Amino acid sequence: MLLPTRCRNTVALLIVLMTGCIVPNIALAVILNFGATIVQGTCSLSLDKSILPLGNVFQPDLKKGLLLNAQPVKLLISKCSGIEGLTQQATVTVKGSGMTSGGKWLFRSNGSAASGAGIMLIQQDTQPSASDTAVKSGDIFPLTAKGVIPGDTVLPFYAGVSCGGPAECANVGTGELTAHIVFSFAFR
Repeated sequence: MLLPTRCRNTVALLIVLMTGCIVPNIALAVILNFGATIVQGTCSLSLDKSILPLGNVFQPDLKKGLLLNAQPVKLLISKCSGIEGLTQQATVTVKGSGMTSGGKWLFRSNGSAASGAGIMLIQQDTQPSASDTAVKSGDIFPLTAKGVIPGDTVLPFYAGVSCGGPAECANVGTGELTAHIVFSFAFR
């Protein structure tokens, strides 16, 4: 049985209206914006002197076990920033070219004319001897415990001329000796 046209239109309109009431409005997209600042903890590093002249060293004075013309130099660490409580540790790394001689690392630039000798770097605040532990390229010095931002700190060093082992001391050549040592800060 067919409904009259007017009734069919009314039924269709009721179905459309009821469908609109039953089906909720569906959101197609919702945007949530995030914001953060990525920070890298850091410190300012400086030295109390930019050049450390070690003077003239006489070739016959370079003998095994001697550290000659040792001079102090201080690494100043200041203006540190970061976030307390993290799992990383504030450190300073020492790097520079050189050679191992007699079990000690001697910093020296490749262009140095003097052969068989180098600069021994020792991390301490008192006059050193060649028997003290020499700093090697790649040595890392922790400044604080993990998760602690360091305050202003001074790392004292001494640097002097040495030839290390007996073979190198017997064959030390004359000429200029230079070394470039880099101190870098990092959280590790």
